[in-house]
Parts: sequence; C-alpha cells; structure tokens
Amino acid sequence: MTVTTTAATLYTGDEARWRAVRERDARADGHFYYVVVTTGVYSRPSCTVKLARRENVRFFRAPEDARAEGYRPCRRCCPDDSHRHAAAAEAVARACRIIDEAPLPPSLDELAREVGYSRFHFHRLFKSFTGITPHAYLAAARARRVREALPLSGTIADAMYSSGFNSGGHFYAAATEILGMTPKTYRAGGDGTEIRYTVAGSSLGPVLVAATDKGVCGVLTGDEVTALLHRLHTMFRHARLVRADDDFAAAVAAAVREAEPPQLARELPLRIRRSALSVRVRRAVPTALAVRVRLTVPTAPVPSR
Repeated sequence: MTVTTTAATLYTGDEARWRAVRERDARADGHFYYVVVTTGVYSRPSCTVKLARRENVRFFRAPEDARAEGYRPCRRCCPDDSHRHAAAAEAVARACRIIDEAPLPPSLDELAREVGYSRFHFHRLFKSFTGITPHAYLAAARARRVREALPLSGTIADAMYSSGFNSGGHFYAAATEILGMTPKTYRAGGDGTEIRYTVAGSSLGPVLVAATDKGVCGVLTGDEVTALLHRLHTMFRHARLVRADDDFAAAVAAAVREAEPPQLARELPLRIRRSALSVRVRRAVPTALAVRVRLTVPTAPVPSR
C-alpha cells in the first residue's frame, strides 16, 4: 500500500510546533515561525537562540504575519533573508556535488573551505538543508560507490579500495549495514537470498525499500514505481524477491514519514534531496521495524491467583 505524506502534516498543531522548537527541528523550517512575546522577536524553529518559556511563545504560519503584529526578525537565524538562504543552498548543493564526484572522500575541513564557510557553520548549514550531517552524506556516497562497484570490479578488494575504504576491516565491519548481506552475495546479485520489498509514498515520489533478514539492502527513489521495481530486479537478479507483509510495509511507511526532508531542502536539486532522503530512510527503517514488532507482539496474560 502506498502512503503519501508531507512534512507539513507534522506541524499542524501547537504542541507539535512547540516540540519542533524545543528540538530545534530543521525539518520544520518554513512550515511555521515562532514569536517570543517577551522579546518581540520571531524565529525559525531551528534557531539556536536560548529556549523561551512555553507561555511566552506564539506561532505564525508566515513571517509577514508576525511582522503585521509588530514583531521583528531574529538576527541569528534571519527568518526573512531569502537571498542569504539561496546562497547557502548553493553552497550545500556544491558541497554535495564535490562529495559525489570526488574519487576519494574529502574531509569536512576541505569541504567547508571549498564553499567558503567555517567548519562549524558549514556543518550546521548542511544539516539544516539536508536533514543529515556532511559526514553522513560522505558515508552514504562511499556506500553507494561500493554498491555500484561490487558487480563490476574484478575483485571485492578492488571495489572496496576504489570506493574510498582504506581497510578491509573497516569495510567488512560496515558491510551488513550498507549491503544487507555479505559482499560476496551482493556481488553475485543476491544469489540464494530472499529479499522482501515494499513501496511507500513521499513528498519526493515513491520510495522502494528492500531488506534481507540481515538488514536493509536497498533504498530506491524515483518517479515511477515500475522503474524502481526494474532497478531492484536488475540489482538482485539472482535473489528471490517477495512483496513484504503488512507489518513490514507499515514500518517502512512510518520510516519514510519520519524521514521527510526539511523545508529548506526545497531549495536543493531534486537529485540531492532524494539522496539525502535515502540516507534518512535507511537509518529510520530498523527503528521503525523494531517498534512495529513491539506493537504487534501479544502481551502474555497475567496468571490468576
């Protein structure tokens, strides 16, 4: 079953909005703004200013609504500064392109210098636009390279080193998490493996999630479900592919809802938004599955005395 949702549905009530402010949730940026009435200042939900008391906070849908009541913009998060955010979005997009195209993963310091920010500011900026850290995006790019290289390289070691892993121990320790199976099995197209899959809807299009009993082996995004299914069959041409049961599908749908992109992500190219979404979904699925299991395990009856 395909479920379509957007991040906006997470912030429709004041309690949900207050929780986003408390957690400085960058995904809420652009969905609403909040005012601290004792200071007369309105901010983005992700603003790092000292948290105000709940009774002193009001919420507005747009910055112009706050201005109409006499409030002024925060100087720290600049909620009205669209030009500044356009420049920041371009810097984040450029960093993503550098990561995606670099033969070896650059360091955070190198990335920050390349796009003209300090390390700390760049880290915060990157996460506010993508919902993940630069390190997470770097790791995901390396994992994507090794997944692409394994079926094509002469040996597993060739795929490992060409993708940016500098030791076999590091690669094999991470293999189950990034492949959902052994490198040998992945290289063989999932030979002898049963893979269950499902598709959930997102604000960026359908998301296909596939998993073995060891973990997630694929998160695919795109425009058409049929194209995603074709990619899945190509990747795991020797595996047994089966549609997931309702519990797995419900857990994946919950994970995709949780992984919806921040509002600021709209300013990034679709390819980058989908790449970041895939990272967040891959991280969210194991937790969603564990929660689903706890909810569906029947409670043992209390013995009568």
